[in-house]
Amino acid sequence: MSEPQESDSSLLVVVLDVNASAWARSPLSLDKAVQQMVIFINAYLALNSENRLVVIGASHKECRYLFPSDPSSTPPTHDIQVYEQFRVVDVKVISGVQSMIASEMDGAEEQQSLISRALSMALCHIHRVSESSISKIWSRILVLSAGQDSPHSYIPLMNSIFAAQKMSVLIDICKVYGPDSVFLQQAAEITGGNYLKVDTNSEASLLQTLMFTCLPDQYTRGILNAPGNELIDFRATCFCHKRVIDIGYVCSVCLSIFCQTAPVCSTCDTKFSFRLTKSDSSQSTDKHSPGTSAMSSLTIK
Repeated sequence: MSEPQESDSSLLVVVLDVNASAWARSPLSLDKAVQQMVIFINAYLALNSENRLVVIGASHKECRYLFPSDPSSTPPTHDIQVYEQFRVVDVKVISGVQSMIASEMDGAEEQQSLISRALSMALCHIHRVSESSISKIWSRILVLSAGQDSPHSYIPLMNSIFAAQKMSVLIDICKVYGPDSVFLQQAAEITGGNYLKVDTNSEASLLQTLMFTCLPDQYTRGILNAPGNELIDFRATCFCHKRVIDIGYVCSVCLSIFCQTAPVCSTCDTKFSFRLTKSDSSQSTDKHSPGTSAMSSLTIK
């Protein structure tokens, strides 16, 4: 596989978590976070005239392309004091976020954002652009998250992570508030991206984190010493109860993970045959003490 060059163009897909209920608990408001993200996007577009951009908004109800948006939408008014490309991106992203927030106000219950669906949309767009482009385009995804992990999205999220790894797509994570996301930590580690916990005590910390860590492309990252994440939780989530487990049972056919034994795999309907086997130590004990009951272990074939 070819190595990235300094003159290569990039495709950046930004996934914005616009779940109002999650941002309501964060010291950094969603409006200020979007404003700082827009500044970062303008800086990214200024690096190379051939850089491409896609912005996807993810709420608990839907995922929507914020940029590029529907061509039938009303174009923004021209401003001679602002670079036209920056103006178009700024207006469409900010107005798109406001529209998504207004559309989810009617939902009273608190739900998690559809980050896994947004990642699937991002990977599909990256694949479509890569197939239609003549020259090599290095793609990456930036996720701005403020919510918590959703155990029910573990399977589609892991599928997206391994698809991004196969496509050589980096996934950078900016976690704004709350505990560390186990799933997003794994996404950044597996794909070679960065997982960053933003200090929300300072209003400008998000912009600083984006500029110094997420702005460099694949070529520049090869000569920089990026911050690492030493403590990463690689525990899996069981398919039966959607809980993070330390020890579990794996189906030998479809590799589904369960927290307890079951006669039939709920994913692929494979029927397991159970057999009681004796360990070597118990067998040697039986030879010396015929009346002692042997210890048995349960194995799944």
